[in-house]
Amino acid sequence: MVVTRADVARMAGVSPAVVSYVLNPGSRPVSRAARERVETAVRALGYRPNAVARALRRSSTMSIGLMVPDLANPAISAIARCIEDIAYDLGYVLFLGTVGTDPAREERYLRTYVDRQVDALILIGSHRPELVTELIKNGLPILVLDRVSEGLGVSSVFPEAFESSSALVKHLIVEHGHHRIACVTGPKRRTGIAADRVAGWRHALDEAGLDSDDTMVFFGEEATRASGHLGTGHLLDSVAPTAIFTSSDVQAVGVIGAIRERDLLVPRDIAVVSCDASELAERAFPGLTSAGADPMAVARLTMDRLMEKLAPDRAAKSGGASESAASTSPLEETHDVVPTSVTYRRSCGCN
Repeated sequence: MVVTRADVARMAGVSPAVVSYVLNPGSRPVSRAARERVETAVRALGYRPNAVARALRRSSTMSIGLMVPDLANPAISAIARCIEDIAYDLGYVLFLGTVGTDPAREERYLRTYVDRQVDALILIGSHRPELVTELIKNGLPILVLDRVSEGLGVSSVFPEAFESSSALVKHLIVEHGHHRIACVTGPKRRTGIAADRVAGWRHALDEAGLDSDDTMVFFGEEATRASGHLGTGHLLDSVAPTAIFTSSDVQAVGVIGAIRERDLLVPRDIAVVSCDASELAERAFPGLTSAGADPMAVARLTMDRLMEKLAPDRAAKSGGASESAASTSPLEETHDVVPTSVTYRRSCGCN
């Protein structure tokens, strides 16, 4: 016999509407006692809601596509985990795709998300503007976790990058007396978080009257440990820096490894500072001085903005991560900057 929502309601001693509220988190508040009775009845009866019928009624599949470049990067995986936790609490299923730097893989995932009729897309890192523009024209809400140009119809959430990077380099100059500070980063770009970090590095050096031309920068094909290792070898042979600024913790691990291979020590011979403030920064030896945003703060603001686009009356129920998110029109293109903080550790010379 098919178990219905009414059967669950009778066993739990609540109305069918309350059963719906429990099964659709975030739709209406339900007391803890009523929620527990409903959940107990659901388990006892083996009730499974008809997901297809529910999606048709709500004109929603209660699913979100999340596309990331690489989950091996702990800064990205931390944000992805937080987004998944919040989405789960709101009753959404998350479809995750990793695309690396493969345009064909990226396009295939985007097409698949459309075919699955996801309610919205979250893109972390680089993306193909022409594909995103096409999806926006078709009415699919898209939010990018990187700095993007305004006027494209895409909203964004991203950590502050310029000022914190500049502060890291100024710290090396003022507090530790470094005057030859090189930079190791990923692909050369005109916009985005990585570009802002390089700009912050350059700004601090320019203010101090120090070398900041491209001979002091290594642009890797990818922001990986291998590129950090390769770039450090190149810079040590060409410009002999006394300190290295890296635009990601992943690359910084490669930087430290390359320095050690030259029988040099961090920070005695070469200081290292980084960005992301991921778990890698804490686990590295020596511990990495790194600037970054709280991944849960990024995830909460991301989901707040997404809920505005999907259902304005639910935005305030997604966890209340930001007052600004609750007061913004769901039709408005938004670009939110999450505050960044610096954690000083041994790699820069601090005790």
